[in-house]
Amino acid sequence: MLELKNVNSGYGRHQVLFDISMKMEKENITVIIGPNGAGKTTLFRTIMGLTSIYSGKILFDGDDITNMQTNSIVKLGISYVPQRENFFENLTVKENLTLGGYLLGREEREAQMKEVLELFPVLARKDYISRKASMLSGGERRMLALAMGMMKKPKLMLLDEPTEGLMPKLAMEVYDKIRRIHEDARVQIVMTAEKARLSLELGDDAYILANGQIREHKDAKEMLKDPDLEVKYFGIT
Repeated sequence: MLELKNVNSGYGRHQVLFDISMKMEKENITVIIGPNGAGKTTLFRTIMGLTSIYSGKILFDGDDITNMQTNSIVKLGISYVPQRENFFENLTVKENLTLGGYLLGREEREAQMKEVLELFPVLARKDYISRKASMLSGGERRMLALAMGMMKKPKLMLLDEPTEGLMPKLAMEVYDKIRRIHEDARVQIVMTAEKARLSLELGDDAYILANGQIREHKDAKEMLKDPDLEVKYFGIT
């Protein structure tokens, strides 16, 4: 379980998040929606120890990870897949996956790669596993980013807008993989999204973040029924 208690954070003297309190259960896919500039990426960067935390606490499975070093947070089992692709363009799919499992020993890394490629069979094909990342399509690049995140054997994955820029059909394919990671690999998922309705259909629990503050928290399917969702989502009052 991931919990934030009255967290205030930002960059240097520039505060971005204000009094954030969230409780995200392991069995749920938690979706965080909000307009551009709402603070969604800063929220994930705060959890990963990449911002200044002025006050508040962050707990993961009961451990206080507030201001912990990023590498130590990763070792606890939190994998962060940023909005910008986190792989090396000039390396092959296999080489990128190997780098994704840098914390694992050789045998454990090979075993994890086998499991990951079972989740992402398109990447396992001979003509893909040796292909440079720069040659992949938009949807395939997102699959590789997710696969690299899984190479860390995470308990929790933070996915920052994993379908940004994808057409609805490709977005649904990525969401299907996220569902499989959650259900088959039993990994807790917390994700931000620009496609509010598509992501709420996938999620169990949902938050609206706007202007660095939590505006609303409810069951994702209930939020999906809200006729004022677009008004809240785009921060219009």
